[in-house]
Amino acid sequence: MKTVSKSSFTLFELLIVILIISIIYAIFVQKLSNKESVVKSKGIEAVGELLEGFEFNSSADIICTDSCKECAIYIDGKKVKEIPSPFEKEPKIYDFDIHGLLSRVTFTPLFDENDNPKEVCFKYSLYPNRSKSSYIMEYKDKYYVFFAYLHPVEKTESIQKAQELYDPSQWVPTDSSEYNP
Repeated sequence: MKTVSKSSFTLFELLIVILIISIIYAIFVQKLSNKESVVKSKGIEAVGELLEGFEFNSSADIICTDSCKECAIYIDGKKVKEIPSPFEKEPKIYDFDIHGLLSRVTFTPLFDENDNPKEVCFKYSLYPNRSKSSYIMEYKDKYYVFFAYLHPVEKTESIQKAQELYDPSQWVPTDSSEYNP
């Protein structure tokens, strides 16, 4: 007596697999578009949430050009997705210079496929050690403090309060005795 072994899928089984893959894809696409709507609903404070879930080696970045009208997500330096700009106008970015004074930040230009420079008005980065861009951003008469580690973005009404929040002397040891308990 011969036994016949079944070595292929039936049409029904293939349709079930396609249905499962379609459902998973729909959930992923919805999740990605929900992140963009979160930024619109929560505001600038949630911009880092757009980078969650991406795998990268050197950095995951949100870079905005053309007076912050065009924004995109870059993974390890390669553009992977255009996103709606969270800005209605160009923000001002500040950081402390080597003298401890708050100064405007100028980002390195981005070069397009024809090697033409494009001015970058906003760049937010996430790194493999889970650190992120840190600076103070002025936008629509509010000040947003982006911290390098652990803290969520904080919004304040004054530049003085933003500087107090951003002051690294609160969390960086100033002499060697603070390293050794």
